[in-house]
Amino acid sequence: MYNAECLRLLGNNHHYSRLQKDPTEDIKEEITFLVDKGINNDWITKHEAAFLTQPDPKTPYFYILPTIHKNKHPPPGRPIVSGSGSILEPLSQFCDWFLQPFVKQIPTYLKDTTDVLALLSTLEFNKEKEQLMTLDVESLYTNIPQEATLEVVSDLLNRGAWNYITPPEFILDLAHLALTRNFFELDKNFFLQIQGTSMGSSFTLSLACLYVDHFEKEMVLTEDNPYVNHIKLWKRYVDDILIIWKGTREEATTFITWLNTLNPFLRFTATLGDPAVSFLDLLITERNGSLVTEVYYKPTDRNTLLQFQSFHPRSLKENLPVGQFLRLRRNCTEIMDYKRHAQQLTNKLRARGYPDHLLRRADKRARVSPRETLLQPSTRTNKGDPLICVTTFNPAPYERLQKGQEHPGYDRTYPPAGDPR
Repeated sequence: MYNAECLRLLGNNHHYSRLQKDPTEDIKEEITFLVDKGINNDWITKHEAAFLTQPDPKTPYFYILPTIHKNKHPPPGRPIVSGSGSILEPLSQFCDWFLQPFVKQIPTYLKDTTDVLALLSTLEFNKEKEQLMTLDVESLYTNIPQEATLEVVSDLLNRGAWNYITPPEFILDLAHLALTRNFFELDKNFFLQIQGTSMGSSFTLSLACLYVDHFEKEMVLTEDNPYVNHIKLWKRYVDDILIIWKGTREEATTFITWLNTLNPFLRFTATLGDPAVSFLDLLITERNGSLVTEVYYKPTDRNTLLQFQSFHPRSLKENLPVGQFLRLRRNCTEIMDYKRHAQQLTNKLRARGYPDHLLRRADKRARVSPRETLLQPSTRTNKGDPLICVTTFNPAPYERLQKGQEHPGYDRTYPPAGDPR
């Protein structure tokens, strides 16, 4: 079943093309040409040149994750390309560094759940005249047109003053190579992605966000849109859009039909509040003229919280409930909703072996924490470069490391989950 779904996805000739051989060596030559050009023109440093050049790259491989929340049987697969260590990944990371500031300047941009909560706290809502609505952009990453997306990026990079030594045209050359030469392997067969970009590439999210932003400005949030006066709020987190619609449900449905005629690469699926809507990990509804929230779990959600008996550091396991309860308090506008979800969370953590005294402590801390404080975005302080001692994790006591831990710059790191070391 898994292999059949992979082949079904790769059989789409509009998105993928089968290659006759591994293109790594050809791409190496193209990268070398561009990097030499950058060095010779003093557009990049030797350090950046070394970063862009992978001496022994890994071959990116294709896999899928079943989208079980779609309620289809068998569930369709979400295509992902694992590009870590691949020949094009450094180019993707390099370009994304320049694109990220543009993404954060998008007028409809939402950073995370905290950003959504801060926004909702400033809004009034008239349930007699307004509708809550969410839109989902179907298969955004695999549908955006490559050349049109690069044109959007080119327009942004060449607009206004440029304060970097690396010129826009060089970044565009790297982006074009990383996007249009995006290849991968499945069962010793090589494929090229000819439309869209793959989940797993560093600049995929930025490219998708910027392409949709261009569409929004040109077609939706403009006076040329006959429905623009109905849109009280339009905010987006990548491919999820939150809308407050001024008008009837029938008018909203007509708008969605019209919206889906504007761009052949973007198709929107709408959910109208009845009366609530889910957005990210929030359930949003109206109470007494205000929008209130509580935590939202998908119907397919399972209790996958870390087992307390695991070999993870004890400090991590003792603090995990604190983070979970604080998240509940942040997401729940009203204390009655927090209490209900806190009891459900307590039962989940007990089932994973967490002792009651840790759960009571975490719950108490969340209840006394001012929600206004939890809605403030976290800020990271730069403490300089730490002194890091890398060693294989051992569940035995840490007496041998105690002296090292006394160093003020000491930090402890762990291999990623699944690392065979």
